[in-house]
Amino acid sequence: MTNNTDYLQILWELKYSDVAVSSTILTIIGGIVGILGNGSVIICYFFRIQERGQRYFIPVLAVVDLVACITSSVFYIMDNKFLLNYPYDLMCRILIFLQLLVPGISASLLVIIGVQRFLLVCKPHGPRMTSRWKRIAIVVVCLFSLALSAPFLAISGIKTSSKTFQNHTLQMTVCKFFTAEITANIRAYISCLLLLIIISILITITLFILVLKRIKLTFLGKFKSWRKTFKHRNTPSNTDSTKDIELYNCERKLHGIQIHKLSCSTPSIGVSSTMSVDLDTNKSVNTLKKEDSERTRKEKATRRITIMFFVIIVAYVLSYIPTCIIFIVVYTLPDFNYISLSREAAFLIIYLSRFVFLNHIVNPFIYSYFDQNFRTELRKLFACVNK
Repeated sequence: MTNNTDYLQILWELKYSDVAVSSTILTIIGGIVGILGNGSVIICYFFRIQERGQRYFIPVLAVVDLVACITSSVFYIMDNKFLLNYPYDLMCRILIFLQLLVPGISASLLVIIGVQRFLLVCKPHGPRMTSRWKRIAIVVVCLFSLALSAPFLAISGIKTSSKTFQNHTLQMTVCKFFTAEITANIRAYISCLLLLIIISILITITLFILVLKRIKLTFLGKFKSWRKTFKHRNTPSNTDSTKDIELYNCERKLHGIQIHKLSCSTPSIGVSSTMSVDLDTNKSVNTLKKEDSERTRKEKATRRITIMFFVIIVAYVLSYIPTCIIFIVVYTLPDFNYISLSREAAFLIIYLSRFVFLNHIVNPFIYSYFDQNFRTELRKLFACVNK
């Protein structure tokens, strides 16, 4: 006689086997890529790049992403393996808690990074986020995310329910975010979490739009200034510029006559004076060129790092939105039932619910594309490993 376990196996093979196996394979590949990528970021930024400066939060974010790659991989593989018959309640609670804690820290860090970039670019003469305040911000973010995620240790776990499949009643044990009925308090808690996620996304996007707007305007203004200067140099027929050139030439002639007279009376003093004037002029020109070059280099670095963080923000938003939508659908619709889903719908829901996993994998690729220092140190690191 066919028992409950046999029907669960039939249900799993009919609807979930393909998506579970493919999801497990992709999770293992993504986990390995994320661990290696974020591990390389941590090694390079913590131990090989001496001056982090604007990159202060990159290794911190890499540590969070590394932990997320490990915990999320374990959670997804366990869920695929025991999708309809989850055996361990404590493991379910801990993994769900970590699923909320680690991405929460990551999202909160991006808000802090947005504030830092805003102060650096939009308020260059205003207050700066010092190393002390950066450390305080990291601690506050961790404690805040811990406080928001801690209730899931109590309300999550495995839940056994009866479902009808092929005219048979099946006992399914599933790892769920909520084991009890969704009360008003739990609904308010979920609404608060979703509201905080939306607010953090909006704040982060707004800050970076302001930063990018400021950078665009600044460099557009510099381009117009350079263009005006170039045009000014190539149009000597202009009245104002002609007068300036003539006045400058007259001053040079008078200055040359004075030096000539002085050199006739005291030749040695005249020669030394001329040499001194030339040396001082060359020195001041070289100093100005060096200062302009250094300023341009810093502005380009600021612009490049800011764009890099903006791309990270875009990846974060695009990966979080599908997961949040699926979370809302699964846990707010009272008639939602996995058994009634088609094979295609189950495939779509499972993959979209885990889309947030990509956010922790892609960041090392973004760092390597935008940060020249990281690319250089990464090549050296690979060279050392190959030896």
